[in-house]
Amino acid sequence: MAVTLSKHSYGKSHVCLSYISRKEDRHDFIQLSAEISLEGKFDDAYTSDDNSKVVPTDTMKNTVYAIARMHGVDSIEDFAKNLAVHFCQTYDQVESATVSVSEQLWTRIDCDGQPHGHAFTGGGSEQNTCCVSASADSITMHSGLKGLKVLKTTESGFEGYSKDQLTTLAETKDRIFATTITAEWDCGNVSEDWTAIRILVRSKLLEIFAHRYSPSVQRTLHEMAEAVLDSCPAISEITLNMPNQHHIPADIAKLGLQNHNDIFVPTPEPFGVIEATIRRDG
Repeated sequence: MAVTLSKHSYGKSHVCLSYISRKEDRHDFIQLSAEISLEGKFDDAYTSDDNSKVVPTDTMKNTVYAIARMHGVDSIEDFAKNLAVHFCQTYDQVESATVSVSEQLWTRIDCDGQPHGHAFTGGGSEQNTCCVSASADSITMHSGLKGLKVLKTTESGFEGYSKDQLTTLAETKDRIFATTITAEWDCGNVSEDWTAIRILVRSKLLEIFAHRYSPSVQRTLHEMAEAVLDSCPAISEITLNMPNQHHIPADIAKLGLQNHNDIFVPTPEPFGVIEATIRRDG
């Protein structure tokens, strides 16, 4: 039987790195996990016994630490670019390299109203993300964030939806709105300050979530994306994923008690999943 190797890639995942930038007045700390994927002239490793062009994944792991040593880690975007470009420039057989990085966030401890120079708090779910793909003649990049948990206790409702004989959900003008935001946006100019832009994106997402009445997750998602595109000219499109993490009013009438829209049961599963990509016109 004749077969064809139509597509292939390989790499290393979950390469973890903690990096300290030691300045005179403070230490900057970053903790990240990198995933590397290479495409190129590796056919012989699949179709014959020839491994001569294979870059060992252990070498990829070591390269993460070497690039940190040689270039530092000013941001996950710069670090991912340096890694991806390194593989394309170092190995003729590599046609493209894709590096995805997620950053675990740490916040300086406040002491007497001043940020501490080398002590941090962490442990939250939120992470910064980026993905860089490099070839011999191009670099493309996307940035984002994930695990951003938000909740508001009012100014949210859900009414006027399609109903049939299987619908049991009651309409409401006042409900808890809880979600965990995942966002990804394009980085057309990789030389922009994408750390500053991420801070602006995050602030716009939170501003709209907090201050606008939400008639549905879908509408709020769209308004959040509009605010980002309006405030960030460097971004041409953004994708948002916002699960509807339900808090259901507890049925305490059977206990002889009245629920004044203040007793709820959080239900982590199942939940609605809402995702959309919003692109700037033109």
